[in-house]
Amino acid sequence: MKRKLKYILSLSAKFTYFETARILHSRNQLSRIICGYPWFKLRNENIPKRFVSSHGIYNILKYPFLSIEFAKKYLDFFGILNKKNIDKQTLKIIEKNNDYDVLLGLAGVALQSAKKVLDKKKIFICERSSSEIGYQNILLADEYKICDRNYKTTNSWFIDNEQKEYELADIILTPSNFVKNSFNKNLQDKIKVINFGVNTDNFYKDKSIKKSDKYFDILFIGQISIRKGLHYLLEAFNKFKHPHKRLHIVGSHTFDKDFFIKKLNDDNIKYYGHVNHLELNNIINKCHVFVLPSIEEGFATVILQALSAGCPVIVSENTGAMEFVNDNNCGYVVPIRNSNSILEKLDLMSQNKDIIDNFSNNAIKKMKKQTWESYVDELDLFINQVKKN
Repeated sequence: MKRKLKYILSLSAKFTYFETARILHSRNQLSRIICGYPWFKLRNENIPKRFVSSHGIYNILKYPFLSIEFAKKYLDFFGILNKKNIDKQTLKIIEKNNDYDVLLGLAGVALQSAKKVLDKKKIFICERSSSEIGYQNILLADEYKICDRNYKTTNSWFIDNEQKEYELADIILTPSNFVKNSFNKNLQDKIKVINFGVNTDNFYKDKSIKKSDKYFDILFIGQISIRKGLHYLLEAFNKFKHPHKRLHIVGSHTFDKDFFIKKLNDDNIKYYGHVNHLELNNIINKCHVFVLPSIEEGFATVILQALSAGCPVIVSENTGAMEFVNDNNCGYVVPIRNSNSILEKLDLMSQNKDIIDNFSNNAIKKMKKQTWESYVDELDLFINQVKKN
């Protein structure tokens, strides 16, 4: 019988890694997860503490300043310390523990630990969850210029550190072809694309919740930021002529708060802030369409969450979900920076319930298979192929 691969996971925050870690733990494949979150934020993740190395001090220190524009240098300082600390803690574990085959590190946290892993002839996977960091920086700088806003350029330490990891990695793991194509040509051969999964226990079609027959409810989930392209949705919503329109916005404010605060002051817009999964699933089930017009993403997991609850989507081509949405006929893909395209799709869907129903049925059918279990299956399969080669 083939021995199961064992994983060490390392990351500076939380991200989707605990979804992966739960599956690995249930299959006796998790050696350790090293995380930049405090334990009190992780204790409900259903992974025994002995498998979790939590180091949350720097994220705790950052938290009060996340939406304060002048605090960026402070945030960068603690962000660097956080990533260095995760790398240091991972290195300590790797030096003492040989019960693993793979180090899967979120880009930017594993430069020194990766070198030790490679010295031990084990596999290092660098996961980049958004577009390549240099490419991302250029794309967002352009968008802030369009919005006549000052862009806080990504600290060079983050860029240099990640790009060194790309070169070291046996595999660069990305969630979409959009991310893959943002990398230099010389790295393409080591890039593997695996779309994210969704937790269908948290996000599902709730038959007890009925969508309004009178109102047309539009949903946005994400940080209130220029990066997420919310301003293009707001432009489309303002032009949208439906007599009973509502826009529901779920997410936390960022440095861009003053850019959006007046734009959100509309009787037809309901702002929720951050909500838990149960409330989020209820909100999704009440809405007719989810819109995410991001300037760049990796593969926004909120898209899969909306689809899992049967809510069709309108997403930009830079959300990472372009092929997924088109291949599964569960929504529309629009160009970035194009409120008129969003408006066109809103008009089309609001005037034709059959389109919504068809997209919704296709989404529910597909998402039953788009689980984190299938994500880990695909990851295992690919790594075993690499080992053979």
